[in-house]
This record gives sequence, C-alpha cells and structure tokens, in this order.
Amino acid sequence: MSGVLRMAAVALVIAVATLGEGGASAASLVVQHVLIAAFAVGAVLVRREARFHVSPRVAAAWLVFAALVAAGALAAPYAYGAWLVVVEIGAFGTLVSLAAADPQAWARVVPPAVAALGALHGIVAIFEKVRGDARPASTFLNTNHLGAWLSAAFLVAAGTAVAHRAARRLAGAYAAAAIVALAGVVVTGSRGAALGLAVGAAALGASLWPSLSGRARRATIAAGAAVVLAAAGGVVLRFRSDDDPYRFYRVRIWTASVHALAASPWAGTGPGQFAAAAANFNFPADGTPLRFERSFRTPHSDLLRAFVEFGAPAGVAALVALALLVEETTRRRRDRSATIAPAAAALVALGAQALVDDLTSRPALALLAAALAGPLLARERSAPPAAWRIPAARLAAVLVFAALGPAEIAGYLAWKDVAVLPRGPLSPPGLARLEQAIAWNRWAADPWARLAAHHAGDGKTWTLDAYAAAREAAGHAARLQPRDAFYAREAARVEARACLTILPFASVRDGAIALYENAASLARTDATIPLEQARFLLRAGDPAGARRAAESALKLEPGAAAGHLCLAEALAAAGQASAGEARRQLDEAVRLALPGGAVPSSPYGASMRTVDPAEADSLRRILEGGMP
Repeated sequence: MSGVLRMAAVALVIAVATLGEGGASAASLVVQHVLIAAFAVGAVLVRREARFHVSPRVAAAWLVFAALVAAGALAAPYAYGAWLVVVEIGAFGTLVSLAAADPQAWARVVPPAVAALGALHGIVAIFEKVRGDARPASTFLNTNHLGAWLSAAFLVAAGTAVAHRAARRLAGAYAAAAIVALAGVVVTGSRGAALGLAVGAAALGASLWPSLSGRARRATIAAGAAVVLAAAGGVVLRFRSDDDPYRFYRVRIWTASVHALAASPWAGTGPGQFAAAAANFNFPADGTPLRFERSFRTPHSDLLRAFVEFGAPAGVAALVALALLVEETTRRRRDRSATIAPAAAALVALGAQALVDDLTSRPALALLAAALAGPLLARERSAPPAAWRIPAARLAAVLVFAALGPAEIAGYLAWKDVAVLPRGPLSPPGLARLEQAIAWNRWAADPWARLAAHHAGDGKTWTLDAYAAAREAAGHAARLQPRDAFYAREAARVEARACLTILPFASVRDGAIALYENAASLARTDATIPLEQARFLLRAGDPAGARRAAESALKLEPGAAAGHLCLAEALAAAGQASAGEARRQLDEAVRLALPGGAVPSSPYGASMRTVDPAEADSLRRILEGGMP
C-alpha cells in the first residue's frame, strides 16, 4: 500500500469519525472499525515494508497499557462493555501505526483534510448559532467535544499555513480554514476548548518561533493574543446567557471519581464499567429542588479515567507512554518541523482539554489524536525486518480481522434491530426482530431486558409461562450486567408485577423487596428506586413496609413531592392514628409539586416532583372522612 493511499485511508477514518455524535453512534462506530481493520489488513497483506514505524519505546509502553486494560476486561462484570473499550483502544493503536508509516505522505494528505473538515464543522456551528442554538455542536452532540475538535483543526491549519507561507495561495487557503475553525470554537463557548486552544497556540508559537522573521514574530504574537481573546470572549458570551446551576460541578465530579479509584486502586472500576459504578459516587447538588437529579457517567477528565477505570498500573503505563511521546517529539522536532509543529500543537490542545474533559468518549477526538500522533512517533527503520515477521504479521492480521470483524458487525446488527422497537409488549414481527437481535449479540444486557418487558406486558393477561419467561430474561440481563441498577430494578418489577397479579403470596412479595433493595444498593443516591418499592408495597397491602421505603426516598430527596404523597398514602393506610401526619405530608406534597403546565427538567425530576391532582384530592377526602 503506497504512502499516499495509506494516508488517504487515515483521512477517511478521521472524516467518518466526525459523523454520528462525534463518532459515538453505532453506525459510525461500525464503519470506523471496519475501515481501520480493512486498511490495517490491506497494509499488512499487500505492503512493501514501510520505511517508518512507531518508536519502539512508545509502542512498548502502549502495549503494556493495552495489556493491562485487556486483563481488566477479562475480569469485568459486564463483558460486552469491556470488550467495546478494548476494541476502541485497538482502533486507536492501529491508526497510530498507519499514520506513522510515511510522514511525508502524511504532510501532503492529512493536514488539508483536517483543515477542510474544521472549516466545514465551523460553518455548521456558526449557522446553528445564528439560528438560535445556544450550544452549537454540529454532528458532535456535545459542544465541548466540537470545540476540542475545532481547536485542534485550527492549530493544524494555522501551523501548516505558517509552514507554507512561501506558497501564498496555499497558505491563504489554510489561513481561511483556520479562521473559520476558530470562529466555530468561539460560538461553542466551551471553557475546556478555550483552555486547550490557549495552551496549543502557545506550543505552536514556541515551536515555530526560531524559524520566524522579526515581522512574522510580531504577527504571531498579535495572532496568538487574538486567539486567546476570541476564545475567552466565547466563554464570556456563553456564561452571560447560561443559567446552568451545575456549571461549576466538574471539580466535585473529579472528587467523586477519586473516591471510586480509592475503592479499587489496582483494578479500577473496570473497562467500560465506570458509568454503572458512578451511580454510587454521586453527590448532592446545592440550591436545587432535588439533591440528586444531576448524575454523571464519566470522570470528565481523561487523565482520571486512565486511573479510575483501568486501575493505577494501567494509568501509570499510559502516563509513561505520554511522557515518551513528548520526549520523542521534542528530541526530533528539528528533523521535520513543518510536519511536527502543527500536529504537536494540536495534540497539546487536545491533551490540555483532556485534563478537564472526557474527550476519549468521542471516537472523533481519539482517532484525530491517533492520526496526529503518528508522524510524531515515526522512526525510520535501521534494518529490514526479519524474514519471518512479514508472514507472521499477515497471519495475525487475518486472525484478528476474522475474530473482531464478525463480532463488530453482529453487534451493530443487533443494535439496529433493537433501536426501532418500543419497550413493553411487542407485535409478532417486533418480537421476531428482538429475538434476532439477541441471536446476533447474546452478550448485551439491554435486549434481554426488553424481552422481559415484552413477556411482562401490562400484567393484566399474565400466565405463569409468561411470568417464568419474563423472570428468566430479566434475571439474565441482570447477570450480564450485575452492577447496573437499571437491570436490577427491571428484575424487581417483574417480581412485583407477579405479586400484584397472578402470585399474590408473601414469598413473592419478599422476593420483590429483596430485588428492589439490591437495585437500591447499586444506586444509593437514586430516590426513584425506594419510591417505586413503596408504591408497590402499598398495592401489595404492606403499609408499614411502604412507609419505610417512602421515608428512605425522602431521606435522599426531601423535596420530592411524590415521596411525600406516597408517605401520606402509607400513613393513611396505617389507620386513624396517623391521620394528622398523613395530612401534613399531603400538604407538603402539594406545596412541592410542579405547578400545572411546568415541564420537568429530567425524567428523574418528573418522577420525583410530579403529583396527580386527582390522586391528591382523593386522599384528602379519605383523610377528611369523606368518600374517595
């Protein structure tokens, strides 16, 4: 595979990764991974040995990190989630290797592709802002991630423009792309992107400074100041129009993530397991109606992620690989300054923002970083490879593609089948589609939970066979992902529905209680779980148990109107002795309830702050001695 063709493949992967939620959508992911695998196999099978390869020192540190992550994946509770992370890490390393094969071809192909993509996404972001979108994100879904990508694109385009300043038309084209990308960063108003842009611009200026004339140095200083002011202005404009009460909570997320690391310093939470584990490390908000309405699913710092998710040894290995990358780039920057300076500056910008953001959650950013790191790590071969290495590499490539390719495609097909289906009872064609999805991917928990919801239906026409099928499917989902409260609660719902319909026995009720308590132990700050348990126990004829569960919910969320209403109902069911307290709880529920027509800020808020007026009026009539 020629150098230009190889770099065209790298550029194609970068472009595809910017589509579909910053490359995180299922369709975008499968295309990225199939392309990377195909290009890697093609490079191995038909290549003439490339003149350059990745620095062995960095490659060794990276392989240690990858091996530690793979070992953690083998022990992870949710195997499928761990496997997805391993695939992402493999894709990153493969793209680094592809991008390192020919630095000269890289300089001809990748910078113009990145500059063009940066200009395109910058135009889209500007258009969205003009249209009235407060947080423009183009195809990235998240404004901060778009800002990071545009910051890197700006530095690549601006640095390449300076490197080609002798060719005025080419330099002008790069400068125009850089200006549009910078404008895109400004309209995002991302604080993290502003930080990355400022640090990256300083790194670019320092790299190019020795080669600049006096006039060019003055222009560089002015341009750098303009970049910093523009980024700062974007942040100021965002804050002037942003009343988000959570905008300064990132430090508390970092603190909570450190607590997760302290709970398991050697293994971490496990690859792909942090989102489930984070439910037990949530923290209360200040000055908001609900204490735990806001939750987090990532550490919001890729530096922390390397330690928290993968464990301290893997985090240290990642830092060693990063330190070696910096050393390699610094030591050899004079050899290929036109190639290294823009790529290094863009990587510095991404690295700076990655300290305070979760950039690796978007493949577009991870793969862009891989493509930028390639030429920085390229080292010319000192001797041809041993005769056995080429056939061995070809065999390994074929085996890896055969192992991962079908699994990747099968996972996508399963997702595609499930994505269009509602939760709950399904038509025969819908059920057939769900069963096909499970056949494609038996390791994902969600299709099994959907199968349980289908068999459970509304509970009105249940049979013992349907109950048994729902119970088995829900239990299987919970076994596949044993740390996620969602699947534990789904299993509890199946048992609770059986207790309220076809199996009204104390043993079934106790089984449902145990399952609800297991779900609550997996998400100790989620008040909706004990509240749901309380409502179930009210219907099951256990007002004392319902009172205890409602009080547990209110301990977490004192401002939950639904919790006060449920507690009032439990007190009313307990008898006349509790009527006075029941009235007080009912009045509190009405006072805290969302006013009519108000829109809840989240599903959690809807379940906690919404009170049915008819239900409240009926309870009041009961408490006043009238008829319901």
